[in-house]
Amino acid sequence: MEQIRFNYSMKNIPIPTRNTYLKSLIEKVESVIKRMRWKAFFYEKSTDKKDQQNDDSNNKFGFKSRKCPPQNEDLDKFEEDLLEMVKNIKFRETYDEFQNQLNKDINRINSSTKAFIPADKTTNLYELDKAQYDKLLQNSITATYKKASQYAISTINQEAKSIATGLHIQDRTERIAERQAFISLKDHKDNFPNNPSCRLINPAKSEIGRISKQILENINADVRNKTALKQWKNSSSVIKWFVNIPNKQQHTFATFDIESFYPSISEELLTNAIHFAKKHSKITSQDIEIIMHSRKSLLFNNSTAWVKKDNDNMFDVTMGSHDGAEVCELVGLFILNNLCDKYGKDNIGLYRDDGLAILKNTTGPQAERIKKDITRHFKQHGLRITIQTNLKVVNYLDVTFNLTNESYRPYRKPNDEPLYISTKSNHPPTIIRQLPAAINRRISDISCNQEMFDNAKPLYEKALKSSGFTENLIYTRPKTPTPAKKNRKRKIIWFNPPFSKNVQTNVGKTFLNLIQKHFPPKHKFNCIFNKNNVKISYSCMPNMATIISNHNKQIISNNTTPLQNGCNCRKKEQCPLDNNCLSTSLVYNAHVTTDEDSTGKNYIGLTEGTFKQRYTQHKLSFQNRKYTNSTELSKYIWKLKDDKKNYVINWSIITSASSYNNISKRCNLCLAEKLSIIKANKASLLNKRSELISKCRHENKYYLMNI
Repeated sequence: MEQIRFNYSMKNIPIPTRNTYLKSLIEKVESVIKRMRWKAFFYEKSTDKKDQQNDDSNNKFGFKSRKCPPQNEDLDKFEEDLLEMVKNIKFRETYDEFQNQLNKDINRINSSTKAFIPADKTTNLYELDKAQYDKLLQNSITATYKKASQYAISTINQEAKSIATGLHIQDRTERIAERQAFISLKDHKDNFPNNPSCRLINPAKSEIGRISKQILENINADVRNKTALKQWKNSSSVIKWFVNIPNKQQHTFATFDIESFYPSISEELLTNAIHFAKKHSKITSQDIEIIMHSRKSLLFNNSTAWVKKDNDNMFDVTMGSHDGAEVCELVGLFILNNLCDKYGKDNIGLYRDDGLAILKNTTGPQAERIKKDITRHFKQHGLRITIQTNLKVVNYLDVTFNLTNESYRPYRKPNDEPLYISTKSNHPPTIIRQLPAAINRRISDISCNQEMFDNAKPLYEKALKSSGFTENLIYTRPKTPTPAKKNRKRKIIWFNPPFSKNVQTNVGKTFLNLIQKHFPPKHKFNCIFNKNNVKISYSCMPNMATIISNHNKQIISNNTTPLQNGCNCRKKEQCPLDNNCLSTSLVYNAHVTTDEDSTGKNYIGLTEGTFKQRYTQHKLSFQNRKYTNSTELSKYIWKLKDDKKNYVINWSIITSASSYNNISKRCNLCLAEKLSIIKANKASLLNKRSELISKCRHENKYYLMNI
């Protein structure tokens, strides 16, 4: 295990290759066109505002329709110009030392046979070979997990299907994604080099958890409002509580941390918390069913499912689940309510698993009794805590609070020096420009006065300057919060094109000009497509952390199944694809020539299975007239047959790419085909532009409705 530390933030973004950028742009263009089509469809469908309101009130819990919206002839010219913009994107060469350094590091990462594992609470990375990593991961899993039943996955999926069907979203939600579990290293622990400890992270989660999250957010908000319990959401709320403590010098702090809060929550504890919440919020039996189903969790390692050892019904609260934080908040409110009966609502509070309390005029023995009492209280619920009492100064979240001089100032954990994105990073200019101001505002907000601010700012100014910024930090008094202005609700369609320095075309300006050109004031869609409700916000390309994560997945993966390729044709010389007819997940080209047209026509297609399977389907459509309209290629072949023209088809591979899966949520195969169609010569292309705005058929098998 070798420690690696890059001298820059892993949030820095390198300049992508041109094809990588274009695929991302095509994805964003397709998304905005679909949303505009849907808006136009419902605008024309609704006869009055009441009908439109009824459409909007249909709650789908944020799950978007997977259907492809119908074409609208009033949008055709706009869509054609937008796709033409993608085809005509111009690039430029960009050179700078920082981007060159990023490219060198990327080459080093991708050429390494080891994984780069991040530390849990620092910016360190550790280079581990696969055997070391597998051993640490396996030890972490077997410590608390056991192998699950072979029916565990189907049980969860069937229950999820039942819930989704009841909510009429079975065609929008997917089965549980079998995401590989992974670890981060706790290098801040004692004796780490000799006995490395890990944090086990389980990213597998049911999509029903997204519904549970919304239900729990509403429940927690009701409980907080009606009980006035101090459950903090951020540092600002803790500071507000601290400022309002009277006679601070007469108090001492008690701080406690719940050990392994997420995995320590039992089914009984959550049930008790829900019963408590019922007194303050309306909770239906369906809500409870959804919350409890979302707790049924599996951990996946090498395609094997694991469950917690201490229960037989797959109950688990995992870190990274959709609603894990909300479950912790609900349990925290339940425990806080019991503690407040003894210590007072204004004297104790929680932020997730971190608690803070103030005690008045406590001596050493009294503080010790309180310490034991709070520990006993958590133990009754099956939770363990580490607690310190009789403190005048405490580090809580990212703030240091001092009761002696009634001050608060910024706090950072040891060996956790700030790292910010470089001014040379491939971020949108607005993000880079606003960074110093955001840091200045943050440090000012958690400093009680200018003296505390001045003591803290050198560390942050040094980090900013090392990233290329020249701004100096200046203390600004936190503004008094004002009531939020009530704005009229307006549904805005956002176009989020990816930003990259090597793109010369002004994508945002071109898009807005097309909106103005195709939807002038007198156009019937001008009221829904104009500068007020169609806006631009640039998105980012993958950063260094994402690149490292993708590299780790390749190294750690145990998928040793060789890619299917080669040929099984009886007559090798007649293989349609030069003895590669068994290749899978590829984009191919069919070049059709005739005696009269030697230049010919091109048809671009794709297949997730083997090319030979797809080729057999093409042959069937060429031989049987009832399949004439199955593809644009078959239409053209039958036209040649009807005109009694001889033709020859030459097949070739354009590229290969992975198809859609419910882990990546992205179909690189469809994107590769669309990129090939856009870049092809339009005059000789059989494909129609309508194919570019289509539904990915590879995701159908993951829908709950298709189980």
